[in-house]
Amino acid sequence: MIELAATVERTRFVDPAGQPVEQVIEHRTDPFTGTVASINAALGEKARAFLGSTDPALLRELEERSRAGCPFCAAAEKATRFDPALVPEGQLRVGRSIAFPNLFSKASLDAVVVLDPGAHALFPSRLAADALGTALAAAAELGRRARARDPALVHHVAGMNFLAPGGSSVPHPHLQVQVRSAPYSGVARLLRAGRDAAARLGANAWEALLAQERGGPRAVGASGPVQWLAAWAPAHQKELWGLLPGKSSLVELDPAEAAAFGAGLAKAVAFYEEQGQHAFTLAFLSAPEPDPRHTLQVRLCARPAFRASYANYDTWFAPLLAGDDAHTEAPEAYAARLRARWGGP
Repeated sequence: MIELAATVERTRFVDPAGQPVEQVIEHRTDPFTGTVASINAALGEKARAFLGSTDPALLRELEERSRAGCPFCAAAEKATRFDPALVPEGQLRVGRSIAFPNLFSKASLDAVVVLDPGAHALFPSRLAADALGTALAAAAELGRRARARDPALVHHVAGMNFLAPGGSSVPHPHLQVQVRSAPYSGVARLLRAGRDAAARLGANAWEALLAQERGGPRAVGASGPVQWLAAWAPAHQKELWGLLPGKSSLVELDPAEAAAFGAGLAKAVAFYEEQGQHAFTLAFLSAPEPDPRHTLQVRLCARPAFRASYANYDTWFAPLLAGDDAHTEAPEAYAARLRARWGGP
């Protein structure tokens, strides 16, 4: 049994109109990392008043303006090429996706995977599921090729930043893949936590969590073998997890499983758009080697709304330096809305 612990507090004060107010705050603890998520539904009023939602007209203007001269639209002709010892053809193509080296590397292998050079689409609902899947398949293949060339290159991440509030510097939709010999600290902490939990349970703790959450208020649905749920104690806004039982590492991923992740991601990011939060960030948390105590998973979250002037509410001092974030609604609330995209009740 995975313990899902919470502490409830109440705060009372008098508002500017002289009316007494009581608010309820629930502090939930992540059973793996110990991260605390503070949930207060009253914060939703502040979010609507001060943070707003995406400005669609401004986003359409950016889409058209950034299309001219976009380096990723012309990636096949103008982008970098891999060392022939790694990718003899220079660029790796899987379906409509195309991968090439990042011009400014942060790891031994640092690659960009453009979902589809012909689709300069800055609205999440227009990200094609098959393009998301083939981009992920390309990321997995790059990880396999890197370690085949150098056995020390076992640590890897794949992720996506979408729009400037989501951390993207080039608007055209793309993944980034990094492979290196040094561990990623956040992934290493998660792996240790999962192994410790597996030792206590005598089983894979992630799969135990999936079984425990199945059919519950945070369960969202499935895309093929990938199971999707809202995090009990989200570390980020509207955080969603997709887990693939039986696989622990991105390098184990086959094309059908990559397509299953792509199908779920397409639904999830379209939901963010529906909520007025078009910007998002995602990352695949992968074991460096196959490990029965870990389950390959993607985590994604909504980022500040795309506006002429937006507030980075997810990088204020508590989440940035103290480690914990506050949330405007419980995961059960957004999971209920998200289930509709999976055809659930």
